[in-house]
Amino acid sequence: MANTRGKRNNPGGGTVLYVTVAAAFSLLAVIVAMALFFKITDITVEGQSKYSAAEIIKASGIEKDTSVFFVSGSSAQIAIKNALPYIDSVKVVRKLPGTVSIQVTESTAAAYVTFGGSRYIIDESGRVLEKSNSAGSAEIRGVTVKQPEVGKTLELADSDTVRRDALTGVLKALSDSGKLEKTKWIDLTNLSSITFNFYGYNVNIGTSDNVAHKLGILDSFLQVHTEEGYGQEVFYDAERDALKFLP
Repeated sequence: MANTRGKRNNPGGGTVLYVTVAAAFSLLAVIVAMALFFKITDITVEGQSKYSAAEIIKASGIEKDTSVFFVSGSSAQIAIKNALPYIDSVKVVRKLPGTVSIQVTESTAAAYVTFGGSRYIIDESGRVLEKSNSAGSAEIRGVTVKQPEVGKTLELADSDTVRRDALTGVLKALSDSGKLEKTKWIDLTNLSSITFNFYGYNVNIGTSDNVAHKLGILDSFLQVHTEEGYGQEVFYDAERDALKFLP
């Protein structure tokens, strides 16, 4: 009688076990099918210019003949950005049955800082892109930097975040307004008197507040003074909201 009651207290136990095992085999069959029938046959790269497609694919760790479903987009993004500093953003897209598309956006060299006699190129966000003595970027003056690390955000001595924020704010405003290419240097020695050389003019914009607005005023100034400045000094007059020549 005791055995009979025990069996009655566990009705359908065999059915539950059967369903569980069947579900596990079904899941295994799906995984095997994904691995066999959705293999990567093509890897495409879009948006690159600094690096070749082959370099980006190699850095991603994505390989042909593996399942498209087993690709980790987040892992590929991290791997690419760690290996290739000029890559600013990465998007990995699966296209069934067997294509993986890697879409990248590259950073642009904005300026350079000097450390230990060497130049380090940075983008407008302050990320170090490379160690290079090539010309063509604006020189950053008035900052003391820690040892720059390629691929990392530039750090200033004494963790001077106020000066770093001023630097990136000015770089972004100059970039957005299309003026960065003709900017020779930016001096942040005095954060109340930030100065940069643009089109030959030494332009003192005061603080880093409302930089975009001040650059708009510079546009109006240059519509009147169309010839190159050759070192002439101009400053932002906050009271008149205008640029004026130094007396």
